[in-house]
Amino acid sequence: NDVCASAGMACWAFIFPADVIRSKLYAKSLTTQAPLTTSDGIELARQMVREQGFKSLYRGMAITVARAGPVAAAVLPVYDSVLAWVSS
Repeated sequence: NDVCASAGMACWAFIFPADVIRSKLYAKSLTTQAPLTTSDGIELARQMVREQGFKSLYRGMAITVARAGPVAAAVLPVYDSVLAWVSS
């Protein structure tokens, strides 16, 4: 279970900036009619870094990573057990 927890935490640490940008683009899409593109995400990331610093891409990561460990430690073994049960 420690490996599962560590894997979940490492995964979030790696993808967190992309998730922050995705969340902000989603919120922006609720207030605009035009479809958002990949370049909108890249420009948003540049704007965040320029105006708020590199740390803005990791705001909220501590609580997400703290939550990811226990969630992964519980979910992955359950998934494996259900998969084994369904496969048998």
